[in-house]
Amino acid sequence: MLKDNHNPISNVPNPSIKKGSITKKLIEFIEETLLKFQIQFKGNVDTSEEVLNEYLGKTFSYYSKEYPFIFQQETIQKQKKGQNRKVDFGVFQLHTDPNPIFTLEAKRLTTTLSNSREKEYVIGNNPSKLSGGIERFKHNVHGVNLLKSAIVGYVQRENFNHWFDSVNNWINQLISVKLKSTLKWNSNDLLINHCKFKDSRVSKFSSKNIKTNGTIITLNHYFIDLKK
Repeated sequence: MLKDNHNPISNVPNPSIKKGSITKKLIEFIEETLLKFQIQFKGNVDTSEEVLNEYLGKTFSYYSKEYPFIFQQETIQKQKKGQNRKVDFGVFQLHTDPNPIFTLEAKRLTTTLSNSREKEYVIGNNPSKLSGGIERFKHNVHGVNLLKSAIVGYVQRENFNHWFDSVNNWINQLISVKLKSTLKWNSNDLLINHCKFKDSRVSKFSSKNIKTNGTIITLNHYFIDLKK
C-alpha cells in the first residue's frame, strides 16, 4: 500500500502541477515520510506524544526540502467564536499563506494511558476540552474548512488489528449512545480498512466525518508501529 521511495518535485510552487493534484502529491509525500519515520524511531514504546511529534516534525521538515510543502508544528486554527485552537501539524504551500491546505493530528495508541485518556484517538472524557482526535475534526476546530486531513496513531503497544478494532468499537459506542458526546456519530465515522494490514510498519485507513457545520471531511488514518 505504501511505497518507500523518494521522488522529489520542485521546492517551490510549480505551475505545471494542477491545483487539484497538490493534495494527492502531499499525501504521497506524507506516506513515504511516515515509512522513513518508522524506521528511524522504532523502539520508542514509552515516548510521550509531545516528543514523538517533535521527532515527526523534524522528519517532515528534513524530507520536504525538495517539495513545495511547509510543515508547521502547533499550527493555529482560527475560530469564528471562542479561543483559537492548535493542530499538531499544518501544511502550507507558501510561508505567507494564512491557512494550511492540510492538517495532521497525532495520538498515542498504547495500553499505558489512564482510563480517562484511553479513548483519546476518538474522543476525550471532557466535552469542554475537546481532547479527542476525531472529535476535534468533527467540531471543525482541527482541519478548519478543509475537505481532507489526517490522524497519525503512534502504536506503542499491541498491534494494528487491536487498535483498528478498538477505535471502531469506541465509535460504535458513540453511535449507540453508550458513550456521551455532544456530536452526532454514524457509520461513516468508522475506519475503513484499505490496506488489509499488508504492511507491518504503517497501515492506512480512512473515514468520512460529518462536522458540526454540516460539511464532510475525509480523514486518512495512519497507524505507525513503533515497537519493531
